Amino acid sequence: MTNKLNTWFVGSSDRKSPLSIYYPEHRENAEILLFAHGFKGFKDWGHFPLIQQYFADSGFIVLAFNFSHNGGTLEEEIDFPDLDAFSMNTYQKEVEDIGHVLDWMKANNEVQFTAVNLDKIHLLGHSRGGGIALLAGNKYDSIKKVVTWAAVADFLERLPNEEELNAWKNTGVHFIENGRTKQSMPMKYAFVDNLLSFPAELNIQTSVINLQKPLLLVHGVNDETVALENAQRIKSWKKEAKLVVIERCNHTFNGKHPWVEAALPKATLDALVHTTLFLKL
Repeated sequence: MTNKLNTWFVGSSDRKSPLSIYYPEHRENAEILLFAHGFKGFKDWGHFPLIQQYFADSGFIVLAFNFSHNGGTLEEEIDFPDLDAFSMNTYQKEVEDIGHVLDWMKANNEVQFTAVNLDKIHLLGHSRGGGIALLAGNKYDSIKKVVTWAAVADFLERLPNEEELNAWKNTGVHFIENGRTKQSMPMKYAFVDNLLSFPAELNIQTSVINLQKPLLLVHGVNDETVALENAQRIKSWKKEAKLVVIERCNHTFNGKHPWVEAALPKATLDALVHTTLFLKL
C-alpha cells in the first residue's frame, strides 16, 4: 500500500510551488523518480496521478511537482489562477526548479527520506518537461538516469514565425489560447530574451551530446503536438540512448484532462512498462 504526502518547495525567484510525494510500501533503499510536467501542464493533470501511483507501486519514491511559474498556486494547484506568474516563466527557471527540488530533498533527508537511496535519483519529463529533463540531467550530477516522454528536441524551433515574433517583441507580450480552460495566457517577451541570452545553456542538442547518463526516449507514433522526429533526432545525438516508439499513441499517451477512469490507457501502460524496466536495470 502506498502513501501520498502533499507539501511544497521553494522554486525559482523564491516562489512556493506544490509538490507531492508518493511512497511505496517498502521505503528502505528505494530509488527516487522526479516527474516533470510540460507546457500548460501541472503535476495532477489528467492521468498523471495514476502514472505516479504506478511508479510508486513499482517500488519508487515519486516526487511530482508543479514548476514554480506554471500558473498554479499552493491554494489552487490545478489549472492556472496566477497568469502573472505564468507570464514570467522561462526555460531557465524550469531547469532551476529541478535544482531546487533536489536541494529540498537534501534539506529534508532525515524527515521525508529516511533509509531512502539518495544516490539513485532519476528524472522523467513529459513534452516541454522532457526537454527540461535533458538539460537538467546534464546539469545536475545527482540525477542518474533520464527518461523523456514525447520530448521536444529544440526550444528555438518552438518559437512562432518571424512576423509573430516581431509583434511579440513590439508589444512585449504574446498570448497563448488554452483550448480547455478558454484562458488567454500571457507570455512576456522576456521568455524569448532569456532563451536567446543563454544559447549554450538552453541547447538540448549540446546537453544530450554531453549527457553521460543512461537515457530513454519514449514517443508516440501519432503525436500531434511534438512529432516523432524529435525523438529520432535526440537519439541521433546519443547513439546509446534507447528509443521506444508506441503505436496508436498521441502526445499525452492517450490520456486527457480530466481523467475519470480507474484504468490507464494502453499506450500509457506500454510507456510505463518500458520506463520501469529501464529504471530498474
